[in-house]
Amino acid sequence: MKINKKLELLLQELGRGAQRRLAEYLGENPVNVNRWVKGTRPIPQEKLKKVANFFGVTVDYLLDESKDTPTIRYIPMIGKASCGVPTNYHYEDVEWIPVPAYLGREGVYAIVAEGDSMLPKIHNGDEVICDKNAQVNNGDIVHYTIDDEESGIKKIKFSSDGEKITLMPLNLDCENYEPIIVDLNKHTVRFSKCIKVMANL
Repeated sequence: MKINKKLELLLQELGRGAQRRLAEYLGENPVNVNRWVKGTRPIPQEKLKKVANFFGVTVDYLLDESKDTPTIRYIPMIGKASCGVPTNYHYEDVEWIPVPAYLGREGVYAIVAEGDSMLPKIHNGDEVICDKNAQVNNGDIVHYTIDDEESGIKKIKFSSDGEKITLMPLNLDCENYEPIIVDLNKHTVRFSKCIKVMANL
């Protein structure tokens, strides 16, 4: 499959507005990106790695016409998340790690768990795969950030009036790991659903 056809399919996977988002990510003129997709102009060599990162695939996959479907994708590993007392971490794309292709979609990232409040499901050092775009329901485990400062991993519970959330540990034998109650009228909370744990063996 030619590279422009792969681009077309990868963009379809990401849905409406994906071509515009790709152009913004690359700092590229949308007209040029459209030409790459139509196959009337090749992707510049210096842009290939960034294009591959956007889709979570390798440059080899894009260039190899014998490969139609990627078997693995790459997602950003953004750092550590506390499984204990909330911690102020600075998140950025530290590195890219391989995951099965079905996990490699927009909004999915990985973090390393630090602490033992989420035992037995999440152990210290486990890589936790999170999805910013997944729907979060009562009882889900989430990677949360409060006021862009404190963050961690906990089980979430929504109040019936929708004005508060409670972030709870799974391991009730831990000391100093009391549930965290957050008033959504006073604080901004962002959370991503934890969808898979890659055990640290």
